[in-house]
Amino acid sequence: MNDMDRLLRNDARIEVADDGFTTRVMGTLPGARVRSERSWLKPVLVMGSAALGSGLAVALSPVGSALLSGFQDLMYLRTGSQPAIAGLAICGALLVSAIVLAFEE
Repeated sequence: MNDMDRLLRNDARIEVADDGFTTRVMGTLPGARVRSERSWLKPVLVMGSAALGSGLAVALSPVGSALLSGFQDLMYLRTGSQPAIAGLAICGALLVSAIVLAFEE
């Protein structure tokens, strides 16, 4: 580390007294309060999506290795069989979870 780096790092550590200006500005920004009021929303959405997906997967999944045949049914566009519906449910739950994670900050 050279002298210029050391000077810049030391200068960055010094706090500037702004008499609460930064706090007032951050308090008036529209997104500041919304994020703090809804901090519980993202975990609830993610957990809810995961619970819904797990419930659908358990309720609609067939016994045994029929799930693989369900994906084969989907490949041949036979969507009415129970294994195909289970495969669609699992894929849909994963899609919903991905959408929630992608669009929620």
